[in-house]
Order: sequence, then C-alpha cells, then structure tokens
Amino acid sequence: MSEAEVVRRSSYGPTSPRIGRRGATTRKRIAEVSLELFGRVGYVDTSVDALARAAGVSRATLYQYFGGKDDIFLELLEECREALYRVSRRIGPLGADATGFDNLHWWLGEWSWVFEKYSTMFIQWSAVASMDQTARDQITRSIRGYNHRIAARLEASEMAGLDAEAAAMMITGLVHDVNLFVHTDRAYGRGTQDVVDTLSVFLQSMLYPETPPEVFSGLDRPERSEPRGGIAFAHPALPDLAGLSVEDRIANLSRRSAQTVQGLVRAGTARFNAIGYRRTSVEDIVEMAQVARGTFYKYFTDKLDMLVAISVDMHSQLAALAIAADALDPVTDRDGLSAWLTRSYDFYERHFGSIEAWNGGVTDSALIAAIGRASDAQFDSAAAAMLARAPQHYPFDPVVSALILRASSTSVLNKAKEILHPISGEELVRLSASCVRRGFFGEAG
Repeated sequence: MSEAEVVRRSSYGPTSPRIGRRGATTRKRIAEVSLELFGRVGYVDTSVDALARAAGVSRATLYQYFGGKDDIFLELLEECREALYRVSRRIGPLGADATGFDNLHWWLGEWSWVFEKYSTMFIQWSAVASMDQTARDQITRSIRGYNHRIAARLEASEMAGLDAEAAAMMITGLVHDVNLFVHTDRAYGRGTQDVVDTLSVFLQSMLYPETPPEVFSGLDRPERSEPRGGIAFAHPALPDLAGLSVEDRIANLSRRSAQTVQGLVRAGTARFNAIGYRRTSVEDIVEMAQVARGTFYKYFTDKLDMLVAISVDMHSQLAALAIAADALDPVTDRDGLSAWLTRSYDFYERHFGSIEAWNGGVTDSALIAAIGRASDAQFDSAAAAMLARAPQHYPFDPVVSALILRASSTSVLNKAKEILHPISGEELVRLSASCVRRGFFGEAG
C-alpha cells in the first residue's frame, strides 16, 4: 500500500456500543437533517459536504457514523420499514363487516401518517433504486416482507376470489402510489383524508365484495359538484408542440436517417427505463443505438431535447387511450375493459422511465412538466368519466377514483411484475381487471 492511499475505518452502526450517548445524538441528527435535505434538494443533488454542514459536523465526523449518503439513505429506509411494520402489527381483524372495515380504515390512516413523515423516502426511492443495486435489493426485500405479512392477514380473514399475495401487492402499491400523487401535488387538490376514505372503500370492496353497503355509512360521503360522467380536471395549457414529436422530426428525412432517429429514440427510452433519465448520458444512448456521438447531435440538441420528443409522442398515445375510454362501459364490456387495461399497462411498460422524469423533478424544463401534467389530466379525466358510466355501490370521489385506476393499471402492475415474479403481463392485467370490477362495482367474480 502506498503512503498516498487512505484507509477509512468502518463507520459506527446505529447500535454500536462504541458511540455512546453523545455519539448517538450526533448520528441521529445527521440522519434527521439528511431526511430533510433529501426531500428539499433531492438525493442525487445532495452532497456529503452539504449533509455535514446541515448537521453541524465535519465531513470526517459524518464518515465516522456513515459510509456515505447512500448508507444514510439505507438506514432511513430501514427506519421507514420498521414504522410500517409497527403499524401492521396493530391491525385488528379484517373482514366483510363493520369491524373489519373500521380496522382497514384505521390501518390506511396510520399508513398515510407514516407516508407523510417519510414522504422523502417514498418519493426518492425509485430514483435511488435505479442508481444503486443495494438500495434496490433492500427496497424489494422490504416490500416482499411487508406483503407477506399482509397476505397472512388476508388469508386469516377468509378472503375469497383473489390470491392473497397478489391482493397484498395491490394494496401496498395503491396506498403508496395514491399517497405519492398527494405528496407530489398531482392529486388535483385532494388531500390525505380524501385518499384514505376513498381508498378504504375501494380496497374493502376489492377484498370483500360481499361487504354490505351500510358498513360504509359512518364515512363522510364525498360532496362534489361534478355531475356523474362530467368530471372536470384542470388541463394545464400546453405550448405549441408542432415540430417537436419524433414523427415531425423525421418527416423530411430520408428513410435511412429516419430509421437512425427512431433507433436513437428506442435506445434513449430503454436507457431511461433501465437506469433513469438522470443517470443516462448521451454516451449511453449512442452506445446502445450503435451510432456515433455526432449522429445524436445531428438530430437532437441534447438529452432533454430527446425527452421532449419522446414526451410529445407519449402525450398523443395517452390521448388515444383517453378516447378509447370514452366509448367503454367497464361493467358490461369486460373484454373492452381488459383490452384498455392492457394498452395502459403496455404504455407504462414502454415509457415508465420517461414518466418518472415527468413527475420526479429531475429536469428544470417547464415544457416537460407541462406535458406531464397535461398527459396525466387527459388520462385521469377519461378514467373518471368511464368509472362513472356504470352504477357503483358507493359514491366514490371521482378524482381519487381516477388516481386509483391510473395506478392500478400502470405503476402498480410494474411493481407487481418484480415482486410477484414470475408472472406474465396477461396475468397482471387480469388481476387489475378483477380488482377494478370488485373494488368499484362490488362484483364478486
């Protein structure tokens, strides 16, 4: 070993007997300010120096307690997991009666409280998992472990018609994603209580469609001015998108050049999915597309310009999905519902990396943000109108219902594919369709 090499001793763990009371206080302060900074600045943009300054310690002192910011994140993740486990241990019996529903409603309320306290972790973990395999593995293990606990409770409750592990995955995925919409200002003004009440009725009906309607009488029913089938969502104004789509960009190119652009777009989309927009470089894209760096810049100004082109195309694809929903009765047209859910799932599978770039605050582009908001709104308004087209056993909040449908047909299935592996896309869509029919319409089949 050369004299220039530096060896840093192992950091003290949270239960190390060597740190003492004062050291434990310092360690806790570092973790607390890290949680705040990760939320305000973002995990990627937070440096170890910034964490040390915020905690009032030197960089060297921080490294006495943590191996780096990834180590801090993993410990906060474990703290979050323990909080969720504590809540799950206190759930009362579940079932198709008033007691079962009260216990489910209480659980979702406590879960939302944990989400609010650790919202930074829930918001950031997708980005961190795409960059750090250790974090990804820990997140996956945590979700699987939590799902096993929930599945055991469902089996004990004699739930029928759904696989317990699959139902547990839908519960955890929906609670996470709909709360995420609230905490990232994508719930159209609906708050935590709106989510807890609506999601509680949906999940109770999904798990136990035989639940008598009077069980829900204790809830404050949504008082909304929107007529059934005429729900208005705020559609952000979009600037002129002419000339920005992939199709517009290749319209006057030769066939060979057009194929090159399409290959670059496929490569960019794939890399955004694999490692996230933030970590993807132009070098990653051209390497995958097997073209020179100069070729990329012949057709795109930079990586953001490519994301704009992809996003404009995605906006058009979501418009087509919204039009398809306009003609669909989710109860009488079972095949149509399955086909629409399949299209929604396939769309998300192709583009989830770009969607996370829309919603994760990883760019400062007002255009990207506007496209993302407008795309969500057109999908959600069509989804809400579709759900309102058929008779429901409860006056669901139409906005939260649309958020539930969006999550259950896209991001939740994407998570389920990994957690429930091995499972096919067809099986995931059947699961989503069954949950929609049971949850919103009280169907036992």
